Amino acid sequence: MCDYVGNILVPYWTRQKELAGAPDDQECILQLDIWSIHKSIQFSTWLDQQYRWIKYHFVPGGCTRIAQLCDVGIQRPFKLAIKRSQHADIVKESLLLLKKDEATPVI
Repeated sequence: MCDYVGNILVPYWTRQKELAGAPDDQECILQLDIWSIHKSIQFSTWLDQQYRWIKYHFVPGGCTRIAQLCDVGIQRPFKLAIKRSQHADIVKESLLLLKKDEATPVI
């Protein structure tokens, strides 16, 4: 998560602040899920020490559809499509092996 913040978010926000003519210390808001890595003391301490201008808050469980629209509208359908594709591939491969009678024995 630290790599994501340092290598992707900070350069992006820095460039956007330059384009907008905002000061370097202009605060930016980072919305986070309540995953354990996001709520860890190690991550919050690092974020507070490295980037004082990044203000973060946590989206309460069950509020993703309200607060994080990209998770619902873009990422969820994308992840679901990947999952379905992986499942279809596994089923196809298993059926081929069964037809060839080369199925791996179950241990």
